[in-house]
Amino acid sequence: MWIEFRSSSNWVGRGFMATYEAVCGGDINKEMGQIQSPNYPDDYRPSKECVWRITVSKGVAVGLSFQAFEIERHDNCAYDYLEVRDGDNESSRLIGKFCGYDKPNDIKSSSNKLWMKFVSDSSVNKAGFAATFFKEVDECTEPKKAGCQQICVNTLGSYRCACDPGYELAMDKKSCEAACGGFMTKLNGTITSPGWPKEYPTNKHCVWQVAAPTQYRISLQFEFFELEGNDVCKYDFVEIHSGSPPDAKVHGKFCGTELPEIITSQNNNLRLEFKSDTSISKKGFKAHFFSDKDECSKDNGGCQHDCINTVGSYTCQCRNGFVLHDNGHDCKEAGCEHKMSSVEGVITSPNWPDKYPSRKECTWTISATSGHRVKLTFSDFEIEQQQECAYDHLEIYDGVSDKAPIMGRFCGNKKPESLVSSINQMFVKFISDASVQKHGFKAMHTTECGGKLQVDVTTRELFSHAQFGDNNYPGQMDCDWVITAADGYGVELVFQTFEIEEEVDCGYDYMEIYDGYNTDAPRFGRFCGSGPPEEVFSSGDSIMIRFHSDDTIDKKGFHARYSSNKFQDAVHAKK
Repeated sequence: MWIEFRSSSNWVGRGFMATYEAVCGGDINKEMGQIQSPNYPDDYRPSKECVWRITVSKGVAVGLSFQAFEIERHDNCAYDYLEVRDGDNESSRLIGKFCGYDKPNDIKSSSNKLWMKFVSDSSVNKAGFAATFFKEVDECTEPKKAGCQQICVNTLGSYRCACDPGYELAMDKKSCEAACGGFMTKLNGTITSPGWPKEYPTNKHCVWQVAAPTQYRISLQFEFFELEGNDVCKYDFVEIHSGSPPDAKVHGKFCGTELPEIITSQNNNLRLEFKSDTSISKKGFKAHFFSDKDECSKDNGGCQHDCINTVGSYTCQCRNGFVLHDNGHDCKEAGCEHKMSSVEGVITSPNWPDKYPSRKECTWTISATSGHRVKLTFSDFEIEQQQECAYDHLEIYDGVSDKAPIMGRFCGNKKPESLVSSINQMFVKFISDASVQKHGFKAMHTTECGGKLQVDVTTRELFSHAQFGDNNYPGQMDCDWVITAADGYGVELVFQTFEIEEEVDCGYDYMEIYDGYNTDAPRFGRFCGSGPPEEVFSSGDSIMIRFHSDDTIDKKGFHARYSSNKFQDAVHAKK
């Protein structure tokens, strides 16, 4: 309001006196402006009620942002308050009723209208509020997304640019570049190459440092891996360390397309470094990391012998010759008679790799699949030396007990050559005396196909391979079995199962049967496919079976039963 007073030079009067009062509220039709409580920045007056109705252009919203706010505090804003509604009247949707000293968050209407009411009671007065209103335009709806390269995020009165996963804002705050590296303290998460799942950019160097709490270990498992390079890894590569340089342990340097094995850190830090050169790009990698407490790192987990960390827990294990106590932590001496029937396995002297105890006798009965032989190969051997092995020694027998033919008696530091039994059983005995102790031995037992089989009237089994029934026969097998009966008896062979790769001339995988003890004998035939040969009877006391597989297709194999008959009872059949 503007008031102007003028007087002429020829008349004098008493003049005037008026009182004025600021009137708050009203209808506001502007694109932007300010709204303040009455008398702001001084305290507002008591018993005031002000209503503002703000209208901006159609098609846009009203934005409201507070610069200052101080209204008498009450839990329910029952005394002094500011009320804001989404519309143009008192019945419009309530956005909020505000009082106290905390500035309300920015407000955005759903239309081009906003309704505000300020009320003060008759007592306490405060400084009030100051706010700016403006038309709120969604800059991100423009065709060019406000200049953002990837993602535009609308904010009240403005906007900001963001980037897709694997990218980060460049210095201009609009364009995006491949993001990589960082310090990570979460117990689990995901690490991807820059730009994933698109190809990573050239000339990139990224370092991720994953840190877990003390006594934790970090495991890293790759879901996808495709980098330029081969075994040399001199172009693009991923290198993984436990800890930080210069004391870091290198777990490996990887490139190409083969997924690395799961990697577990030696301590609570894992470092992953990625480098790309200036030329070829590939899809990159995606890996997941997770942290697990290593209970074994403190006091060996309370285990007397070995502590084995597992995900979420741990277990105690005892060395060879001992068994775990019922308390799950201590170890007690075990019996020393072992029976082994697996296709392959490991045997060790008691307490290996530590020194074996004195006055100990241990035995191992190793059994292979029928028709196969046991092979024993030593990887470590140290037993008290004596010329005749009279003190501590290891004995190996070609059969089921120490009554079988002995294959050797060993002591000293020289590893014995690999030993193969003639039947499907081998017996191993270890003896230590009362004096000198050494580290003992470690050996692996496996199976060998073929061999010489003695037969009587009792029916016995023969299988094509050691894992018959569980797996198909392996490739590149060459096995010869010679089955021999007693004088005056012939060999009878009956097939229960027969499934070998089929080919017209049986040129790939096949079985050959000879009426004698070698390939110079007459041949019954060469067989393949799924039709088993008929019953086969030898004309003499021996039959030879030869089985061959190439390096491609494998099948179930064969299962045969063999026994012996007196010649006058046998029916000879050839195929």
